[in-house]
Amino acid sequence: MKNLNCLVIDDERHAAELMSAYIEKTPGLSCTGIYTNPLKALENFDGNQQLPDITLLDIDMPELSGMDLAGLINHRTTVVFTTSYREFAPEAFEQNAADYLLKPVSYERFLTCIQKIRGKAASIAQPVADYFFVQTDIKGKIRKIDIPEIRYIESKGNYVQLFLGKEKVLAYLTLSEVLDYLPKGQFSRIQKSIVVAHTHIRSVEHFQVRLQDLPEALPIGRAFSGVFLREMQTALLISKRKLMN
Repeated sequence: MKNLNCLVIDDERHAAELMSAYIEKTPGLSCTGIYTNPLKALENFDGNQQLPDITLLDIDMPELSGMDLAGLINHRTTVVFTTSYREFAPEAFEQNAADYLLKPVSYERFLTCIQKIRGKAASIAQPVADYFFVQTDIKGKIRKIDIPEIRYIESKGNYVQLFLGKEKVLAYLTLSEVLDYLPKGQFSRIQKSIVVAHTHIRSVEHFQVRLQDLPEALPIGRAFSGVFLREMQTALLISKRKLMN
């Protein structure tokens, strides 16, 4: 059984410490940190640091809500919301949350959540090829998608549109379902509804991304710019002479 690293983000210290205690008493889990400030927590997702497997995230927090934070990190960690409010549940699952725990959270409910996450992880087939098939908007038609050809993907309601150079394919999938299959670390969200492929980025400037073979620039949402630019930094070559000056 793989050990899972967990991060707790909650502006209520007692609630955060309860989640941490649950994590530490559960075999196969480790608590890597507690944050009461969501902006500080966001710094934890720098590309040079080990990412948590699971992030237990409160919704109602100052400065940056749990929903907004989830939109920035949910492609890099499994998000579980912890909250006192039932009414946020539909929006939570739109953020691809693995579970939604109502406070006060019992240990039994917490264990059920962890078992659910482990079960899902075991059932998701990792990509063994650089392609997959999708059902298109044309009844009875499926289409092969070569992952290296994907420039970007845009959510369109119940569909996603995959931009493959000069061709576009509309597929009956959610953006989260596609992201679950794509190779980790090779694609990034620049907006809530848009994911770009790193290998096809031609330039990044003035809060815009330009991709190969596509004349139009894609705007970077301000809420996503910090995480996206940090991901770009991991492949940025900097002269040692500059560092010495």
